[in-house]
Amino acid sequence: MATITITVTVAGGKFLLDGVSQATYSATPGNTYKFDQADASNGAGGGHPLRLATAADAAGSSQYTTGVTTNGSPGSAGAYTQIEVTATTIQALHYYCSNHTGMGGLFNVGSSETVQYQDRAGFSVQNRTDDPVPYAQALADDPYGGVWSSGGSLNTARYRMVGGMGTQTAGYVVGGATPNKSNVESYNGSTWSEAQDVPTATADNATMGTATAGASIGGAPYLNTLEIWNGASWTEGGTLPTGRVRMTAAGTTTAVLAVGGAPPPGTYVNTSLEYDGSSWTAGGTLPAIRANGGQSGTQTAGFVYGGYSPSSGSTLSLTYNGSSFSATPGSLNNAFGESGFSVSGTQTDSWISGGTYPPSGKTEYYDGTSWTASGDMAQKRQSGGSLGTGTLGLYAGGSEPSLSPTTTAVTEEFAFSGLPPSTPVLSYSSAILGDMYYNSTTGQFKAVSNDATGSWSSGGTMNTNRYGAGTWGIKTAALAASGESGPPWTQPTVVESYDGTSWTEITELGTGRYTGASVGQTYTAALYASGYQSTYVANVEDWDGASWTEKTEMNNPGYSFMGGVGTNTAGLVVGGNRNPAVPPSPGGNSALVEEWNGSSWTEKNDLNTGRAAPGAVGSVATAGLAIGGNPVPAGNGDKVESWDGSSWTEIAEVNNARGGGGASGTQTLAVFYGGEPSPQDNKTEYWDGTSWTEMADMAVSRNGNVGSTSSSAGSALAFASSASSGATEEWTKSDFLIKTVTTS
Repeated sequence: MATITITVTVAGGKFLLDGVSQATYSATPGNTYKFDQADASNGAGGGHPLRLATAADAAGSSQYTTGVTTNGSPGSAGAYTQIEVTATTIQALHYYCSNHTGMGGLFNVGSSETVQYQDRAGFSVQNRTDDPVPYAQALADDPYGGVWSSGGSLNTARYRMVGGMGTQTAGYVVGGATPNKSNVESYNGSTWSEAQDVPTATADNATMGTATAGASIGGAPYLNTLEIWNGASWTEGGTLPTGRVRMTAAGTTTAVLAVGGAPPPGTYVNTSLEYDGSSWTAGGTLPAIRANGGQSGTQTAGFVYGGYSPSSGSTLSLTYNGSSFSATPGSLNNAFGESGFSVSGTQTDSWISGGTYPPSGKTEYYDGTSWTASGDMAQKRQSGGSLGTGTLGLYAGGSEPSLSPTTTAVTEEFAFSGLPPSTPVLSYSSAILGDMYYNSTTGQFKAVSNDATGSWSSGGTMNTNRYGAGTWGIKTAALAASGESGPPWTQPTVVESYDGTSWTEITELGTGRYTGASVGQTYTAALYASGYQSTYVANVEDWDGASWTEKTEMNNPGYSFMGGVGTNTAGLVVGGNRNPAVPPSPGGNSALVEEWNGSSWTEKNDLNTGRAAPGAVGSVATAGLAIGGNPVPAGNGDKVESWDGSSWTEIAEVNNARGGGGASGTQTLAVFYGGEPSPQDNKTEYWDGTSWTEMADMAVSRNGNVGSTSSSAGSALAFASSASSGATEEWTKSDFLIKTVTTS
């Protein structure tokens, strides 16, 4: 708003405001009002300091000082009293002379309408210059993404550098091909300069560290050397037990973790090595062989991701605790193979770029919970050198793969921008349900309401009608696998992906089945377990974004699971109709719970109420919900149970008992929709962590429908039904609504 200056003079023992004696002045919240007392008449007769009060002449010591500032002596240049008027400023004020009575008048804030509004008991009114923004809208308005820009060109084009040392403004790349090189180049943020050569020409070497304390480890042709860099020269360190190429490494020069790669005769391995400043010892074992992956962090808090394993890219994402590797909460969205990656960052702050087969400029950022796709590089390539921190970096050199690789000297720099997905909602939006405030820009009183009901809208139609499909992903990037189609009833192996507009058929599932357990958060990292195909199917298949791979079968196979909790490497399968032919399963609708660690299944504590076809939500294996389901073969349940990683606790029941409903969200914010009471439903209910609220119905009643298993309760997908429908509906719900307050 504005600062409004009021000229104050004195005549006949009265204040004049802009020439009007004892004028009644009306003020608007959002403006600042400056009473200018520079005129000499304000200094006569001992001076007339203008002040504000809640009673005439400040009777009863009622001077008002909130938002009020004063300057100088009345009658002299620069003398004034000013007040910043907000939504909480007292409406009926008086201006007066602090030395003499009877000189002042009224200074009113707002209108009778605003007075009536603000006088109501129990309301705390804030003053703002804009409206708060719902978090989902903020993400859409300002998505977190990397911006790539051109950097200085290398002096020598090269590839197969794997990594680098240092940061975007003080870094080095070492070696490379073809042929193998010994020259080292340093980067100052704009240009590359030659530095001291590494003692032995090499390519496919692991590099790590800073611009003044880095290392080059192994490399072609199967070197077992460790070369340590001090910012000016190279010295020999402890030799590797066996020469290796295509490793990755992170840590410090006296505490190194080196992972994967290939010793002679060139077969990739799943072992790691640790260096203590003098010698190498064996470290933890990875769950899969791996080369040329990304790596960051330290020797005891390491992070490895992606890689070439051994003929395709990987969505692998693991942490290291100093002795063993374990799966992270989220897998990469894209399979990354030969590449240059972040050589800095931490377990909760890392990036990866380039290097898929075929090569791409894809970039992803990890915030400790999930990988987020970011801006692509301008030039698609692999095996370049990269360096930087978690959110700033560069990618230098590299090549397009071919029989005669074309190397490049191009450098690109990136910086992340926008709103990180992990940003807390309230700290960004500054909104609390029930808040009332005055928007001084629009001149309106408003309230933050929690009655954002959400809505369903039509989406693209599936190519193959079915119900009971496995499902993963988010509303704009989802995967639907198999299901049942008919009549005549069959279980096709067809798999379709959804991009937010249309469905596309992709690589088929190995074994067709319906109502198996869907575990995973992204459509490029999924697990489909068990199911039904004329009989119980025990198969478990893992999806890496390109192909399906058979995994260890469940201990108690069955069907009607409908959903799962967690990821494809750390997940949970709850309830279901278990196969009575597989001991010790009791058969029928079950309370059994099994946990998947990426390689095997373990039975966990049972549900309190056995059930088939429950809705299940949760982005991690230690926090989820089991919603509704069929507790008996012919019944529908309203029970909801919460999982804390060790036991189940019954919480508030859903309003509409049903099984086979879709669910999306987390343990504290979830949406549950559809199901089969008679015989199918279009109801939608929203969970706020305390209670269930009915929201807008779907256009199509359906059961056997499964929504996306994303971690968002404000964004979901419903598709398929027991009528073998291909219709798709999309769910959208804001965090809150802004309502204009009217009074009378």
